Amino acid sequence: MILSFLVSLVLFIPAFIANPAAVVTGGHVILDGNRIWRGKRILGDHKTLSGLLGGTAAGVIIGLILNYIFLFAHLSYLTFSSSFPTAFSIVLSLSFFSMFGDLVGSFIKRRLGRKPGQESIFLDQYPFALSALFFTYVLFPGISSKLFPWEGIIAILVVTPLIHRAVNIIGYRLKMKDVPY
Repeated sequence: MILSFLVSLVLFIPAFIANPAAVVTGGHVILDGNRIWRGKRILGDHKTLSGLLGGTAAGVIIGLILNYIFLFAHLSYLTFSSSFPTAFSIVLSLSFFSMFGDLVGSFIKRRLGRKPGQESIFLDQYPFALSALFFTYVLFPGISSKLFPWEGIIAILVVTPLIHRAVNIIGYRLKMKDVPY
């Protein structure tokens, strides 16, 4: 059971990497174009095309590097697949839908009147993880249940707020974020 926890956490690294990488690569071309919907911004200034693409790309690159390191080390249980197209597709799904979930969280936060950067306990941590898991399960049903069994999903959901907080504190100390949450 502990091995399932750890394996799922390692395999979820592309989704975990995408969000902080978006902070590093973001800042260019605001996704909502400053548009308003029902009196409120759709996403806000912090959601940019460069962040979406950069975060997704970082997750894909790190995921593929890890996949092939573990493959060459004969640790197949830590790989997505030995097939490049399959590994790439799964890593892309985890990375992109992590970013998509973050956008959904921002959309909901704007509807609730939360300001960009304002802490929102559930909406800051879980939409990216739940979106990445959900869409990866939908797109790769046979593989996903092996990569992320129920105990692995529990581990991801328990560890996500801790990783999120730690990464945000680091980003704040490096002056990449305005707030430590």
